[in-house]
Amino acid sequence: MKKMWKRFAALMMITLIAGMLAGCGGADKVGVVDMTRVSKEAPQAQQLQQKLKDKQDAVEKELNEAKKTMSAEDYQKKQQQSQQELQIFGSSMQQQFVRDVQGKLGEIAKEKNIGTIVYTEAVQKGGIDVTDDLIKKMQ
Repeated sequence: MKKMWKRFAALMMITLIAGMLAGCGGADKVGVVDMTRVSKEAPQAQQLQQKLKDKQDAVEKELNEAKKTMSAEDYQKKQQQSQQELQIFGSSMQQQFVRDVQGKLGEIAKEKNIGTIVYTEAVQKGGIDVTDDLIKKMQ
């Protein structure tokens, strides 16, 4: 009776492992994306960079005006506060861009039946280059 249970358990394990391996083989393609190129060429990335530059320019102008009327101590506090605001704004813009990129890469992976997409810097060679597709989707 024990031998039968052992055989049954072994057969179930083999069946379970075979099922898991069969399920893993469907999407074994690897895609690569050059994020340096995307950040330079994608219109959405350029728009976000321009927004950040505009915000920096506005803060700089505001600080220059404030410098004329504030004491050195107050100006320094204002400057630190402005730097923090810029960092928060920049971080928010970056997070938005990353979410958009991840969403678009997910769409591309489904369209091209790709299991994983990694940065080109992480792969020596090979993989399906999806950089152009991502740039097109980031219009």
